[in-house]
Amino acid sequence: MTTDQIIPGAIAVTILILIIVGVMRGVTRRRGRNEDTFGAGGVATVAAGTRGVAKTALAPSGVALVAGEQWTARSASGMTIPSGATIRVVSQDGLTLIVDPEPAGRPAEG
Repeated sequence: MTTDQIIPGAIAVTILILIIVGVMRGVTRRRGRNEDTFGAGGVATVAAGTRGVAKTALAPSGVALVAGEQWTARSASGMTIPSGATIRVVSQDGLTLIVDPEPAGRPAEG
């Protein structure tokens, strides 16, 4: 074989390998049947009254640590809850927790 034959063959093999790798990644990364149904750790709901900590400022939405998991959270009143504040779950909208700030003097459980 000459160099003129090797280079196009190598390019064709490289393209074929990339296509195979791309298809295999797509097959192996399929989403689970109930992946959109559950939150982190497989828990779909958090009981009202559960306490946690605002990981980011909730202005009015952000991230909170509740029941040992990070959740999207939204302030029930629409007011900003600062990062690090103790919060209490009021309700839940899908996978978003609706929270209020916990009165001062109560330790966080998140």
